[in-house]
Amino acid sequence: MLNNNLQENKNSKKINFNSVLSFIAFIGIGCIAIALILTLVFENDVTLSNVFRTIGEVIAYLISIFLAFFWVKTHPNKAWLVCYVIFVVTIVVLYILRVF
Repeated sequence: MLNNNLQENKNSKKINFNSVLSFIAFIGIGCIAIALILTLVFENDVTLSNVFRTIGEVIAYLISIFLAFFWVKTHPNKAWLVCYVIFVVTIVVLYILRVF
């Protein structure tokens, strides 16, 4: 009985995690779609479009970084962790330099 409750609790956490991650991805693609529409509609004034594009990009990068972390966590080789850290630092630094 106790084992079944633990198993159900693990499944519910997994479902909640997947639901949250899926919803965040949904918001990200929504922002990218809105940015593309605004770019098409307002050809000369793309400030608002850039805001939505930036939000969508950040969400996409964060989801990718987050999911890659869990992949690296399941593969105990130190080389994967070193590559992951290098990749994440590169993305963050270059994105900040591009935005500002």
